[in-house]
Amino acid sequence: MGFMTRFNRALSHQRHDELVANHVDLNEQPRVTESFMMESQMVQIYTKRVFLLFQTEVVKSNLYICSKRETFSHMKTYVVQRLESGQNVDRPRELQYYTDTDFVSCSCRTFEFKGYPCRHIVCFLKKKQVLLLPDKYILRRWTKNAKMVNTGFENNIREDSSIQSLMGRHGLLSHKAQALVDDAALTDARCAFLIGEFETLNLKVNEIDNGGQLGISKSSSQSREVQQVIQDPSGVRSKGSGKRLKSSKEKAMARGIRQCSICGVNGHDKRTCPKFHDRSNVGNFPEAQYDYDDPQDDGKDEATFTSIASSNFQFGL
Repeated sequence: MGFMTRFNRALSHQRHDELVANHVDLNEQPRVTESFMMESQMVQIYTKRVFLLFQTEVVKSNLYICSKRETFSHMKTYVVQRLESGQNVDRPRELQYYTDTDFVSCSCRTFEFKGYPCRHIVCFLKKKQVLLLPDKYILRRWTKNAKMVNTGFENNIREDSSIQSLMGRHGLLSHKAQALVDDAALTDARCAFLIGEFETLNLKVNEIDNGGQLGISKSSSQSREVQQVIQDPSGVRSKGSGKRLKSSKEKAMARGIRQCSICGVNGHDKRTCPKFHDRSNVGNFPEAQYDYDDPQDDGKDEATFTSIASSNFQFGL
């Protein structure tokens, strides 16, 4: 699990670095140090990183001298060495120039291993007065257009388009559209014009039938009516979702007004009933005071008064 996590992280860093390098190649251009046509040529072709390496080789090639050594039927050999004060301060390199293929190879093998010409080959080209770097010394992998794949469909499109694959047609259209988009993105006016042309071309492409011929011209409003409008899907309740569970208090409130089970009065229950609390605290009541001079008690004896008082005290009156 740890290996997969680190592997995915490494791929993410690699893709991020690639995006940064692509942004630098599209928006930045290195400074040309010498008035040499080959350097001005390759600053437009090489990526920034590879051009800086090639630029170093071009600058150091001015310190070397190229001289012929031997000549054969199909090959010529040259010696490139660096001289300072009449002495050789660097290891001499041997160049082999093949006349039949017009290709030169250096003993340092920089071009074979790194993919760009070394300072010895550049010195040889300067001696031969070659101002622009030939295509045989330019590897596509180090160019800005390395990701543009040429499928060879453009050469055979007029011969037999039925045998070409979908990827071939897609590659050709992508290559054409990429060059057009790069030119139109420079200004706002070009961008707005290209967007309008794309909309017009989209309508025309939709009107082409299966045979490749233009059908009956229709207005833009009619063509829009034929298209099916795809809307957002209807909402679906997730599995397991339901009503919220209510508490006992919410259930009691939903039933209506509460009624006391002791006194039968609405608005409170047994726990808050005043009569229930009075009966529980009956031993704490003070002794009842009665006025024996009340005229209502006239004519009653002491025994009758005692029995009435006991009955009133029992019912809490």
